[in-house]
Amino acid sequence: MSTSTHTAPATNRTDHERRRLALQASVLNPLTDSFLRRAGVAGGMRVLEVGCGIGEVSLISARLVGPHGRLHCIDTNAHALKTAEARVRSAGHDQVTFEQTDIASHTPVRAYDAVIGRHVLIHTPDAPAVLRKAVSMVHVGGLIAFQEYDLSYFPRGYPELPLMNSVLELIVEFYRRAVSRPNIGSQLFWLMQEAGLPSPECRMECVMDGGPHSPVYEWLTETLRSLLPQMEALGMTTMTTGVSDTLPQRLRDEAMEQRGAVIIPPMIGAFARKPFAKA
Repeated sequence: MSTSTHTAPATNRTDHERRRLALQASVLNPLTDSFLRRAGVAGGMRVLEVGCGIGEVSLISARLVGPHGRLHCIDTNAHALKTAEARVRSAGHDQVTFEQTDIASHTPVRAYDAVIGRHVLIHTPDAPAVLRKAVSMVHVGGLIAFQEYDLSYFPRGYPELPLMNSVLELIVEFYRRAVSRPNIGSQLFWLMQEAGLPSPECRMECVMDGGPHSPVYEWLTETLRSLLPQMEALGMTTMTTGVSDTLPQRLRDEAMEQRGAVIIPPMIGAFARKPFAKA
C-alpha cells in the first residue's frame, strides 16, 4: 500500500481533512466548552470570535450566548466561512453573523462583551498586535479569552510508546520549524499582560487517552497527513515515509500491547478582563 507522501486525488484529501476535523472536534471541543464557560461566556453576551475556521468553536459559543446574545465570526478564508455559516445555520443559530476579514481590519459597530479565539495566535505573525486589538474592541470589564497549544514539546506517557512518540515528535518538530511561537500557549500569561490586561487566569490541560476505542490514533494520523505537504516544503520528507493508511491501527496495537496512554501536547486557556484606564 502506498503511503500518503504520494500525491492523492483532491477528493481523497478533502475526505481526510473532514475526517481530521471531526476527530479533532470530538477530542478538543469538551475542553473548549469548559474553558469558555469558566471564562464567563454566557447568555446575552455580544462576542467576537477571531479565526473561526469551519465553525467548531462558533457552534459552542452560539450555544453559550443563546438566542438573546450575538456572535460575530471573522476569518480570512472564504471557503471556511461558508462552511461555518452553513453548519451554524443548520444548528438553528440565527444570532450568528460572519465576515471575511482579519482582526486588524475589523471595525466593530460598538464594543464587544468578549473577544475569543482557539488556535489562532500560533498562526499569527504578530500575536501581540492581535491581542492589543482585541483589548481595544471590548468595553471596560470586557473579556479576552484565547486557547492555544504549546507545540514546542509533548509530555511522554508511561510506558514508552515508541511509534506514538515518533508521530508526536514529528508534529512537534514541524511546528518548531514552521511557526515563530510554537509555545504560544505558554506565552499567553505574559502576552496578555503585555497587551494591557491584568494577570490572566490560565489552565494548562492535556488530553490523555488510550484503549481500543480512542479517536486519538486516527486523529494524529490525519493531522500528520494534513501537514505532509508543508513538511516536505521544509525538507522533512525523509522523516514522513511511515505515514500510511495502516498507521492508526499500528498506533492502537502498540498502545494496547503496552497498556499505554497517549498524551497530546498541552493546550492552555487564558482569560482576563479589560481594566479601567489608569488615572
